[in-house]
This record gives sequence, C-alpha cells and structure tokens, in this order.
Amino acid sequence: MSKILVFTATGQVGSALCGELLARGHEVSGVTRSDAAAGRLIQRGITPVVGDIRNLDELGPRLAGFDAVFLASSDARDQDSTETALISCLRDNDIPHVVKLSAQSAGLEPPVSFGIQHRNAERALAQSGLGFTILRPTFFQQSLLLMAGDVAKKKAITAPMGKGRAAMVDVRDIAAVAAYCLTEPGHTGRTYTLTGPQAHGFADVTEKLTALLGLKIGYMSPPVPVARLVMPFLTGMPRWKTSLLVDLMVAIRHGAQQQVTTDVADVTGREPRTLHAFLKEHLESFQP
Repeated sequence: MSKILVFTATGQVGSALCGELLARGHEVSGVTRSDAAAGRLIQRGITPVVGDIRNLDELGPRLAGFDAVFLASSDARDQDSTETALISCLRDNDIPHVVKLSAQSAGLEPPVSFGIQHRNAERALAQSGLGFTILRPTFFQQSLLLMAGDVAKKKAITAPMGKGRAAMVDVRDIAAVAAYCLTEPGHTGRTYTLTGPQAHGFADVTEKLTALLGLKIGYMSPPVPVARLVMPFLTGMPRWKTSLLVDLMVAIRHGAQQQVTTDVADVTGREPRTLHAFLKEHLESFQP
C-alpha cells in the first residue's frame, strides 16, 4: 500500500484519481482549500489536507511523508510560478515521485494556450531532481458539458474549431493512467500524451447528439474575434480564461490534437472510453 497525496482532489481528474487509488487499497490524502470540501473527502475515506498552494509557508510542512504526489492546479494566470514554487517545496520535503497533470498543448512547438504555463512547470519539475512523470491529455470529453446548456436551450454548439478534430479523452482514463504512474514502477521520466481512441470534430459531436436525442443539433463555428466576444457568455468563465480556450480551439482547428496515441492502453491495459459512450452516459445533461 502506498501513501499518495492528490492536489485538487475535488477537481474532475483529482476526484476520479482518488477513487482509483482507494479501489486499489492505497492510503489517499487530498489537498483542498475549503472545510466543506474537506468534509466531502472524509466521507469518501480520503484524509483532507486543507490549505492553499499559494501559501506554502502554511501548507508546506504538511506535504512530507508521502510516497508520491499528484500535482494538479486550477487554471490561473500565475499557474507556472505557483507550480514551480510547489515543486521546490516537494523537493524540500523529499517526495520520491511527482506525477504532473499537464496538457497536450504543452507539447506543441510553440506551446499554445494553457500549454505555455504547463511547459514552464514541466521544465521546473524535470530540473528539480525529483522522480517525475508528465501527463499531457487532450481536450477533455467532460469539457463538452460546458456546452450542454446551449444544446438544451438553443439546440446548437458554438465553438471556433471549424472542421478541426480532437482525440478527446475522458478524465477517468487520465485518472487511471495517473494511478498506475503513482503506484507502479517503470514510469519515471516518462511523458504520456493521453487521447481518446478516435479524433472527432464538433460536427461529429452534434451528429452523435442528434442521433441520441432524436433532435437536430447544429454546429456553428464563428470567426475567432466573434468567439472571443461570446465565449464568456456561453461558458460563464472569465474572459482571460475563455481567451485561452479560444486559442486552444484555434490550434485544434489547425490539427493540433487530431493525433491518436496508444498511451492510455499501453499504461492501463485497456482501451480509452469512446466519445459516443461519454455522450450516451451524460445524455440527460444535453436534454432540452
């Protein structure tokens, strides 16, 4: 049994990862900023570590004694410097192995969107002297749920991806890979690009939703300047963040995420979840 610390334990990947680790009998601690979230972790059998990664003077002393750490943080303008400081703190606490959740866009030349800051943090981790593994997932299938409201209300998806395709990945497959990397040998120094089994465009998404819902769902790909204006209203996210999201979608439009890898299957021994299976599972979210 390993003692694992998971950052953003209540996030999409972190929550799924905690479930994977618990199912395998490992001792799991999760970092969260709120007492309410800490209570939910306790209910799942996870030991909460309440603290803010931007306050390492307070949090740092509680990060010692773990066999491995899953490093993930919320998107922020200072994400790279925040993670770099955290990596130094983990080194000072003699953590043997760190698995960093990065992004596929960090591997592009040049990196784009959220990948720019992830690339900086990756370099800091590689130069830290710690054992490390880097996970670079593509566009999350779960991110389609941000558009579910538009599908339900307007029977359409709006995104500036044109005919671009992405090998979208389910966060549960990312979590499964992370669990292996945290607890099994053979992954130190590796970088895995995590994709779904097939690349799809948003026209494919709406075609599948049309078939599953029995309703015509359209796809509108506005000009990029228009997308930058409307995305905050469509997603409810702040403008700086939607600007990075649009940058990512433009990169996808030009083929940045159409490559399919076998990394999920190579690490876990099973094929990644399909887009069709994800949409079918979450169909209620898209219902008018």
